Amino acid sequence: MGYQKIVVPADGDKITVKADLSLNVPNHPIIPFIEGDGIGVDITPAMKKVVDAAILKAYGGKRSIEWMEVYCGEKANKIYGTYMPEETFEALREFVVSIKGPLTTPVGGGIRSLNVALRQELDLY
Repeated sequence: MGYQKIVVPADGDKITVKADLSLNVPNHPIIPFIEGDGIGVDITPAMKKVVDAAILKAYGGKRSIEWMEVYCGEKANKIYGTYMPEETFEALREFVVSIKGPLTTPVGGGIRSLNVALRQELDLY
């Protein structure tokens, strides 16, 4: 699937779901991440470094994550003009496994919580 603003890494493969609902995880999975707002700008790069180091230590370089940034929150609003772009939901569904940083909720935006809205839209309960 093509995206307007999201850049899919050239290397890496999607995680897929098997018929028994278990995950098929390739050696170099593409994992979408939402940087988040506020301290997300500081902690998300640190999280990626820690996860990358743990995978390197555990698998000796045979496995690695190809990180792919997707947008939600304040950064999405600057890029797309909306806090929750449909393109982000499409990517999160397509790539199955993702991680997100903390998100603020816009005041007066008609959304109670970006975190709750994400969970509801993606049926994560």
